[in-house]
Amino acid sequence: NAIVKGLSSVETLGAATVICSDKTGTLTRSEMTIEQLRTASGPARVSGVGYAPVGCVERDGEPLRDEAQRAEVVLLLSGGSLASNAQLRCTDEGAWQVEGDPTEAAFLVAERKLGAHERRERRFERIGELPFTSERKMMSTIVLDHERGDERVLVSKGAPDVLLGRCTHVRCGTDVEPLDDGMRRRILADVAALTDAALRTLAVAYRPLRADESIEPEHADALERDLVFAGTVGIIDPPREEAALAIRDAHSAGIRVIMITGDHPRTAARIAADLGIVPPGSNALTGTDLDELDEAGFAEAVRHISVFARVAPVHKLRIVDALQAEGNVVAMTGDGVND
Repeated sequence: NAIVKGLSSVETLGAATVICSDKTGTLTRSEMTIEQLRTASGPARVSGVGYAPVGCVERDGEPLRDEAQRAEVVLLLSGGSLASNAQLRCTDEGAWQVEGDPTEAAFLVAERKLGAHERRERRFERIGELPFTSERKMMSTIVLDHERGDERVLVSKGAPDVLLGRCTHVRCGTDVEPLDDGMRRRILADVAALTDAALRTLAVAYRPLRADESIEPEHADALERDLVFAGTVGIIDPPREEAALAIRDAHSAGIRVIMITGDHPRTAARIAADLGIVPPGSNALTGTDLDELDEAGFAEAVRHISVFARVAPVHKLRIVDALQAEGNVVAMTGDGVND
């Protein structure tokens, strides 16, 4: 009986007309990667994907050579690496592995691509932490700067708008300048551009501490103020190359591919376009959008939309039910229990 049921399942899979897939870890590498940077000197890009530190920091397609901008980028990436609990290591087999938050690990990888990690490891010694909270939307570490007489420095990482609200100055090259309204507008425009490119954004800031300031976590609000803004990074979980090939083969076989994810709609739409699920510029429909549709509207949406984002497990089930109601044989893949 088990063999018969197994063969029946294989036959059903072979007859699939639609494949629904989760995104993170299934269609993507689940290896968060810093792709773009924004500092006072302007934009830069980071080549390479995944946790292997292979690539470089570029501007206009050339390796970064401007000394002022390089100083800003070193501060941004090394600062993000300091305000982190992740670790990056190479195994005996030569594979790069991460322990901790993949988003924090993205700073460690990009810093190695820049070649700044060895000096940062020698220069700074961590002595304290102000852990992330959902209320503050940021975390900070306190480090000793061995190149400046063991001066204590607070290094913060968090949501750009939140961090910017706690800053009074900005790092320009190796100088610290007052953060005026014009620069604030420019930083927010940089964040908007990264968000429009479907990138997750994080910012970094810092401040040297006075000798009389307590570094205990209960003093976080007093410590995380009058900061110097370092810059913003744009992070993405890159698509799997093999997934793009599989999707192309599915389309050639007349099988429709649909992405269903809990991620942000812009991110979902971009990854879906990169993988060839939808044409560039296509939009994703969210779980909230689906909740506003009646049964007929829901069925029509599922008939034509191939990217669904910010959905709950119940939406996944409704989408599959609607596809089956149209006579489709539906396969669902993903690494979550609900999948």
